[in-house]
Amino acid sequence: MLAPVFPSCSLSESFTRTLFEKLELEVNRHGFDRFQLRLSVCNTADINNELVVSNYPESWRKIYDELGYSLVDPLVSHSTRNVTSVIWSKRLYSSPDQIKLWQLAQEYGLEYGVTFALHGPAGQKGIFSLNTLLPETQAIALIRERLGQLSLLRDEVLQAALSLAIPAANVSQINLTKREKEMLHWSANGKTSWEISNICGCTEDNVEFHFKNIRRKFGVTSRRAAVVHALSMRLI
Repeated sequence: MLAPVFPSCSLSESFTRTLFEKLELEVNRHGFDRFQLRLSVCNTADINNELVVSNYPESWRKIYDELGYSLVDPLVSHSTRNVTSVIWSKRLYSSPDQIKLWQLAQEYGLEYGVTFALHGPAGQKGIFSLNTLLPETQAIALIRERLGQLSLLRDEVLQAALSLAIPAANVSQINLTKREKEMLHWSANGKTSWEISNICGCTEDNVEFHFKNIRRKFGVTSRRAAVVHALSMRLI
């Protein structure tokens, strides 16, 4: 049930399979049955340039893609415009095409779940959805109980997907300023933004500004990931 990975973006099949296996374990650990990760890894709207890792029924994905349901899917449109999660609900589906999509989703047991928006540092966009086959009351309770933990999982999923989709940066391609290296050094030593601002004699906003640039240079979405890359490349 591992979705195909498209070679135009230089993706690793073995890494994708590993990601699939780890995702399935994590999703099940949180009490959910199925998941779908879709990320436009080449910053285009072409579905042939999407990374798709999913254990949704293959027939569902085939129908969904062939009929272009992503263009009317309210979960996709919400995630494109927002960074917040959305709990699935019949109320989201209002147009005739959306109602058809909702009815089809019900046939496949894709009635209860939650979708998280994915936004990468280079404009990549996508969704991470989790589906439960529990009855409505139990399903809603599970989603609300796990929402905070799932938000953290979403961050890890996005980082893993970006690592898969974006070739690792070469040391020679990372041009850090002296100030950026200083920020990374103190962050690697466990210092907070407030502590770094005091050590370096600048504002917290200035610290955040530097880390925004650092994350962009490494092509990562978190400070921790940037520190790991910097240490592994012996840049600090």
